[in-house]
Amino acid sequence: MGILVPLYLAGLTALSLPLILHLVRRTPRGRQEFSSLMFLSPTPPRLTRRSRLDQILLLLLRLAALALIVLAFARPFLREAASLTFADLTGKRVAILIDTSASMKRADLWLQAVKLAEHELDQLNPQDDVALFTFSDRMQTIIDFQKEGAAPIADKPQVVRNRLKQLQTSWGATDLGTALVSVAGELDSASDVQQSSLEPQIVVISDFQSGSRIEALQSFEWPKRVPVVARQVSVTKPTNAHAHALPNEEGDESTDVRVRVVNAADSRSDQFFVAWMSGKALAAGPAATPRPAASAVPLSATGEVAVYVPAGQSRVIRLARGVENLQADRIVLRGDDHDFDNTFFVVPPRKLEATLLYAGKDAAEDPEGLQLYLRLAVANDPLRQVEIRPLDDAKALASPPDLAPRMVIVSQPMSDELQAALKRYVERGGVVLLVPKDNDAAALLSFMDDVDVAARDAVETAGARESRSEKYLLLGDIDFTHPLFAPFASPRYNDFTKIHFWKHRPVTLKTPATTRILARFDNGDPMLMERSIGQGRVIALTSGWHPEDSQLALSSKFVPLVGALLELACGGAEVADSVVVNQPVTPPARQEGGVVILTPDGKEKRLDADLSTFSETDLPGIYRAKAGSTETRFAVNLSPTESNTTPLNLEQLEQRGVRFGTDLTRVERIDRERQQRDTELESRQKVWRWLIVIALATLILETWWAGRAERQIGESRETPVA
Repeated sequence: MGILVPLYLAGLTALSLPLILHLVRRTPRGRQEFSSLMFLSPTPPRLTRRSRLDQILLLLLRLAALALIVLAFARPFLREAASLTFADLTGKRVAILIDTSASMKRADLWLQAVKLAEHELDQLNPQDDVALFTFSDRMQTIIDFQKEGAAPIADKPQVVRNRLKQLQTSWGATDLGTALVSVAGELDSASDVQQSSLEPQIVVISDFQSGSRIEALQSFEWPKRVPVVARQVSVTKPTNAHAHALPNEEGDESTDVRVRVVNAADSRSDQFFVAWMSGKALAAGPAATPRPAASAVPLSATGEVAVYVPAGQSRVIRLARGVENLQADRIVLRGDDHDFDNTFFVVPPRKLEATLLYAGKDAAEDPEGLQLYLRLAVANDPLRQVEIRPLDDAKALASPPDLAPRMVIVSQPMSDELQAALKRYVERGGVVLLVPKDNDAAALLSFMDDVDVAARDAVETAGARESRSEKYLLLGDIDFTHPLFAPFASPRYNDFTKIHFWKHRPVTLKTPATTRILARFDNGDPMLMERSIGQGRVIALTSGWHPEDSQLALSSKFVPLVGALLELACGGAEVADSVVVNQPVTPPARQEGGVVILTPDGKEKRLDADLSTFSETDLPGIYRAKAGSTETRFAVNLSPTESNTTPLNLEQLEQRGVRFGTDLTRVERIDRERQQRDTELESRQKVWRWLIVIALATLILETWWAGRAERQIGESRETPVA
């Protein structure tokens, strides 16, 4: 015999009430009238007899009726003899989905996750099936479910436990939504196709940080029969902040780097420090596993910047990058509890060594010449080491492509031999800048085949007309889409009206389609022209930058203009965009031998010539891609969303359709299964109905017996006493 609702048995205590009421001591009911009580002594009333039970059968019938009604509400049933064991439980198909993203590197979160996964394995029964999945920004199947009809794996939980010990955290971001959608879809489709009786279940072990991506759940209809059990791991010290570099604002020529410092919403600290560091200054091994910032030494004692950031907010600071920090390749933050995201890698600008050849009559120290101002413009460039050498003869232009000068500047008339050498130099990819110093050198412009130089008398007339004392010209039309003028495209910097040009060499174009005019004077004459010849280009100015011709060398536009010219000829200072972990990168121009990429941990990986992208960016740090003699560097950093370690409100998942369930231990499942079986037995037997019938019969018998007893008492009162 079993009781389905034993709480109702407490109602049996009500059976004592009739006994208590029946056995209570009663006082006499009679009352006698006396004329006076003043001569009597007070005496307490004396009971004629003690209360005793009478009509015992009637009392028992009433108690029995109450007891039967209480038992009926308790819903008794006849228990089966067979006992319930773990083998009798319904089988489950459990998918253990464990988070291996970068945020799981904090403190002992990974150890907690492994222990929780092992606990789930301990709760499995022999009839249960289990699979192991990991996820960061992509999901991986470590051990899949048992295929229908395949031979069972002996002791599969132990196999999963062994593979679990081999897992490690990655540097990827957290895409929780895609992982849940993939596993839920697989469980639901497998249950429909195989018609399996196993109950599907997803166990997610994660820190559930707010930076997790859950957008994939928005358009997915969650299966009703697939519950999710959330196992959340947490840290005791929640303070976490990170710093990352921002691109400079448009037109900002400062060498300082804008750095954003973000503090997590649940942080307990608000004071942090940011500094430049170099990988060479660290004794921590590969760049992919940086040491905590607190144990590192900044490049300069004064380079560390303190920043106050309240919890849940961010601040943007400027981090000076002087000459001493020019080769620093990372920005390091210290002051928080977790260092997994305290390093932001930046490709340091590579110092370019370039050789320029100058063909002109003016000396290097001549203040009236062109060469002096050119040397001053390139002297203070920390990213380039430019050497200006005189062009003595045509042999200097016949060097191999790797040793050839980056640019040739000509300001004097050229011999036929030098012109032929220059043309071959340009066709091989060189850059020639033509700057006639005076009217005698104006014939230089005819090096561009489609440029017709005005007659000498016309030039002299133009020069006399454009005298310094009477009139000057201004730049009226500039092509700001060209790389030479692109740095001045902003409205803050595109004003060239303060530069006066006293003299210029008028030219006309024979075939304007082949020569591009980059700038014109306000009278319509060309000032700056460009023409491509072979693999190289020729750039020509009709006015010089020396004081006799113009104010260009004395203006603030001259140094940036020379820098843009060097970038056009020599290549710009290497400032590669940063990508996040596991984001594909397009390598440099591939050659027949492919591209060799050196990863931050020192491994070499070859990218075949037929592949367009490199996707093995699974470590943060500086990568080097070599294609022949060309080397390109790019930085790979942790996703900023991974640093948002504030716990996620799980209600956001429920709002997107995720159905959470409760995971019970094996003992709890046995109790629940036993309860369900008892409920089924009780609903099938319906013993409570018979108890109600018996209770009603008892009440009928009690009513008849009570009436009979009342008649007997009445008859006894009517009988006279002898």
